[in-house]
Amino acid sequence: MTDRDDQCGVNRGTPIKELRYSSVELDVLTVSRHYCSAFACPVRHGWLTAISTALSTFGHRRGPDIAVAILSVVQTMRGTRQSVFRFNGPDCPACAAFVSSHERALMAAFRATARGRREDAAAHAAILLEGNDPKPFLRALDTLAAQVFAPVSEVSTPQEQDSAPAPVGGR
Repeated sequence: MTDRDDQCGVNRGTPIKELRYSSVELDVLTVSRHYCSAFACPVRHGWLTAISTALSTFGHRRGPDIAVAILSVVQTMRGTRQSVFRFNGPDCPACAAFVSSHERALMAAFRATARGRREDAAAHAAILLEGNDPKPFLRALDTLAAQVFAPVSEVSTPQEQDSAPAPVGGR
């Protein structure tokens, strides 16, 4: 067993620490893994954990939009690829410590998009999408990057998030 193998002897990919992802990139990866988990095993309701993670990570003002943007990226990717997307489980510490080659391509496309490197993003998308039309996927990445890296003036503080008015009436 090598350092790239988990307890079961399965190669899970590159150790995440080697990739030097930013905290935002790690958060996007985690939420996307929860969505992938939801599609792989619907009974576990991974989409609920994905949304909850986005809310706790990005706040109640931006979290919902970012959760939907990540879902759009994952769903567009799923609809474009022909083969199965290999991902590591977000709830297993041994698995989550690694990044599969498919996850690496996804995150490389996101990173390039966030940095405004369109040609690099398109190249990573071409690999990830197995040569299929990358335009819808790249648009979804553009939306995600815009949501995640919104100017600070558009982001509320935790105090503003917590001071939302209480609902009127009801139970």
